Amino acid sequence: MKSLLNLFWHICLFRKGPQDVPHAPPLVGLLLVALLVLSALMLLALEPSYLVAKMAGSAAALFAWCAAVYGILSFKQQSSRFAQTMTACLGSDLIISMLSIPVQVIGVRLSAESGLSSLLWFAMLTLIIWDILIKARIYSSAMELGRLQGNFLAIALWISLFIISLSFLPAQALQQEQPLPPEHTSTP
Repeated sequence: MKSLLNLFWHICLFRKGPQDVPHAPPLVGLLLVALLVLSALMLLALEPSYLVAKMAGSAAALFAWCAAVYGILSFKQQSSRFAQTMTACLGSDLIISMLSIPVQVIGVRLSAESGLSSLLWFAMLTLIIWDILIKARIYSSAMELGRLQGNFLAIALWISLFIISLSFLPAQALQQEQPLPPEHTSTP
């Protein structure tokens, strides 16, 4: 297990790629379950409202991601690389998700007006960009794409999967209504 996490860390540091991942299809399923469990635990700890809808969105996004990667690899006649590619993607996702936990926990506990809040937003943005760059490198290597194509694919998939995960939320959850301060909520 430690060597596997070490491999995923080296993928995140751009030192290794999907070609260095063992071809183990059951590992893809194990990593999918691990990511869903981590997602559920984070949602329970940070924002449990609409938990079922958020988990359905996460599961749908993971399934769509696997389908998209398999479809592109099949189109490129490289479907035999699917297990290694998804293992590299899911493993790096697990590492980035674990790195984001402290940032998210601190962010939930801070008020929006705090000076540290901006720093946390910057940290999350940095993690998201890092994640996209990792995926771009994995896609470039596995699908024999140029770096620019890999970057565009990573960005397009990230946006698509984000939209898929949000599409399971009810409309009222998507509205960002700010509650009125207590002095404005009483009726005359």
